[in-house]
Amino acid sequence: MRVKLRQIEGFLAAADTLSFSRAAERIGMTQPAFSQLIRDLEGALDVKLFDRSTRRVRITDIGAQLRDQMRRGLLEIDNACNNARAITQLKQGRLSLAVLPSLALGLVNDALADFHDAYPEVRLRLHEARSPHIAGLVLDFEVDFAICSRFESPHPLVFERLFDDELVAVLPRGHALARRRALNWRLLEDQTLIWLQAQSDLIRKAFAENGIAKQADHEVLNTVTALSMVRAGFGLTIVPLIALPELNLRGVACRPLRGPQPLREICLCRHAEHALSPAAERLRQMLRDMPRRESVVIPPR
Repeated sequence: MRVKLRQIEGFLAAADTLSFSRAAERIGMTQPAFSQLIRDLEGALDVKLFDRSTRRVRITDIGAQLRDQMRRGLLEIDNACNNARAITQLKQGRLSLAVLPSLALGLVNDALADFHDAYPEVRLRLHEARSPHIAGLVLDFEVDFAICSRFESPHPLVFERLFDDELVAVLPRGHALARRRALNWRLLEDQTLIWLQAQSDLIRKAFAENGIAKQADHEVLNTVTALSMVRAGFGLTIVPLIALPELNLRGVACRPLRGPQPLREICLCRHAEHALSPAAERLRQMLRDMPRRESVVIPPR
């Protein structure tokens, strides 16, 4: 026979008051019903918890041990409930997400900073990863969700569009093309280009949409390296617009690219079978409400 929570409540009331009448009143029962409650508990445990007489109630030694253990157990339950409430109210908890390196700057970083300011007790863990690895992180439940460009996947992933990103050209400030307010893709056909590996397919596709078969002259892993090479005169580079606000653009000029180009759809990627935690759901809403790509302005240089 299993012990019921009501029996535990009654037992602790009797252990506190050493009076069945006062204990019964405390938990809102009649005294006969309360006496039966204690007898049922003693029967379920096959132990005597109280010595009772017409004048007094005394807790037995085993009853005293059980009282102390039950109090500790109820305290643990109470703490667990309080922790659950704190997590729901975003007063504590953990949040893990994956993000493309090019998106860990600018608007996304601003949203994370706003979240931390609003909910400082929630611990953030950020995984910078490229698209091939992001799916694995989401599918293995290593992150709550990812912020990435949309990609094809046979797995149970859900993509929620946040905004579209485009490519812009970055060139030495003294370059002849820097005198133009905007560039078309044809103007880049004969230029020495430094490509970011993560954007190579997108850049190649953009040239193809403009009727140009173009390959990289130099290829690098990160944007900082690409900009350093541009300053040193190695050539021009093409970077995502969203990355510009956080980059050191000293000595370079940024120009929009006119003509057809594939927009990079930036999405929130989550597991279709994973319910988001309260913290993850709140950050999801903040990301959906953040300013769109139009708020990113190309510096007038």
